[in-house]
Amino acid sequence: MLKSHTKTSKFIHWTFSLLYVYGIFKQVEELDQLNDPSILLVEIFFAILFLGLVFIRYFNMKDVDTLLGAKVEIPKGHLFIAKTIHRLVYLTLILLPTTGLIIAALFAYSLPGVNLAIALHEFSAFLSYALIGIHIVASVYSRLKGEGIWDAMVPFWKETQKIDSEIFSNLETIENKIYKKTEEIFKIK
Repeated sequence: MLKSHTKTSKFIHWTFSLLYVYGIFKQVEELDQLNDPSILLVEIFFAILFLGLVFIRYFNMKDVDTLLGAKVEIPKGHLFIAKTIHRLVYLTLILLPTTGLIIAALFAYSLPGVNLAIALHEFSAFLSYALIGIHIVASVYSRLKGEGIWDAMVPFWKETQKIDSEIFSNLETIENKIYKKTEEIFKIK
């Protein structure tokens, strides 16, 4: 039987994903909204909860194989890229609530630097969107290739077989060249 993530890991992953999406849609639109103590407290609570869950997720997953469930041999360049993307996602997910808390503190105490904190927060948000987008696209691509990685974390749309097409064959050729080049550049053995 192929390896799969534990029920706890899956629960944390999907709960955290929902919390991330919730955070996107409930975000403060105007800084002046933080003048309302109830909104400020909700934002602080949410940021602390979010940050706590990021650390729980990280420590729960840090020793788990990056591409758990793979039915095929994964090139070292692929593993390097996947680990790098995952680590950068964690970094952005730590920066988001941290900069949010800094914004709240600077705003609440009328301290200078709020514009810099907002810029860092917005950059973290943008980077998280981009990296999570890459993660999702790579996951779907892996699923279409039938690598087994999708089934290790996702409870629906189970893999049955690799999609056999000229497009995928060409994409895999390009993909393997990228992995080889990555291995050369970063001297991965």
